[in-house]
Parts: sequence; C-alpha cells; structure tokens
Amino acid sequence: MNIEDVKQIPIADYLHSLGYSPVKQQGNGLWYKSPLREECEASFKVNTDRNLWYDFGAGKGGNIIALAKELYCSDSLPYLL
Repeated sequence: MNIEDVKQIPIADYLHSLGYSPVKQQGNGLWYKSPLREECEASFKVNTDRNLWYDFGAGKGGNIIALAKELYCSDSLPYLL
C-alpha cells in the first residue's frame, strides 16, 4: 500500500476501526469527540466529501496520514502505513 492508496481510505472508516463513532452528522460533516484528547463536547469534524478532519479544540487538521501521525505520535511513514 502506498501513500495515495492510504489517502483514499475514508477517515470515518478509519476512526470506526479504532472504536470511534460520530456524535452527530451535519450535511457532509461527521462530528466526534476528539480521539486526540479528552473532551465533553464533540469538536472534531470529518468532512466526508473531502476526506479531511479538523480538531477545533486543538487547532489541527489534515488528511488521514496527518491523523495517524497525531494518534501515534510518529512521523515515520513506514510505521504508519
């Protein structure tokens, strides 16, 4: 699997595989409690059309690779892939 293949994996599916479920859906946005930190209200949004995420509480976002880097505290692409 190469980087372009990984970028095609839906972030919502990836989060589901890790045990995270959306709290609500608004249009093309799925809202989650952040997988990156503890919180009471959902402030982590996944845009399902663009396959991008943004954590409004942390001020971070990006594609699935950026999310994996944050979740696993690693920049090693071979490790993340």
